[in-house]
Amino acid sequence: MKKTLLVAALAAAVLAAAAPASAAIVYEFAPGAPSPGAGYTVINTFDSTAGITGINFEIKVPPADGYGAPPANSVPTGTPYLSVLGGGNATITFAAPVTSFQFDWGSVDYYNTLFINWKTIGGQTRTNAVIPGFNFPSAANGNQVLPGTNGLFTVRGTEGETFTSIKLTSDANSFEIDNLAIPGVPEPTTWGLMIMGFGGIGAMLRRRRQAVAFA
Repeated sequence: MKKTLLVAALAAAVLAAAAPASAAIVYEFAPGAPSPGAGYTVINTFDSTAGITGINFEIKVPPADGYGAPPANSVPTGTPYLSVLGGGNATITFAAPVTSFQFDWGSVDYYNTLFINWKTIGGQTRTNAVIPGFNFPSAANGNQVLPGTNGLFTVRGTEGETFTSIKLTSDANSFEIDNLAIPGVPEPTTWGLMIMGFGGIGAMLRRRRQAVAFA
């Protein structure tokens, strides 16, 4: 009964925080697929609690136990992940608003709830609640290995909405995620290759100017 009332209350919160008809927040789940997807870069592998606020959450490492299980889709395997325990919550704030984000969501359960804080183009603040088995279609039975409850969860807007933070809550053990990613952030090695490329183009242009001058 308590869980039914909670779901009803969260459903009301979702409706109350709904965006104008011209805008929409889209949730996409790719069973068994790992983060990052094409065009995304991981910004948090959850090796530590840095950048996370809240209560009753842990950074855990495999194997699974009563306090969490690593997302089965996470690559590479055997690495740390974030586990929000029963009665706990964890908030992650983006350094700057992003147009989309994604993460590995493991052993999806009906008692996990994801709160998404975002802004409209006009700057209005909104919050959406994602509830497995309700407005997020899923078996939501906590299976630790099957693709249906372990996969890549992506959130994006359709009208230029931006996302500022997420909050994970769970009524029981546990809400597990890994490899939070956002679009359009090159890795340091990519920056290095880009700089080398620009340097090469500059050298070619200088040689071309010299060739023209001495012709």
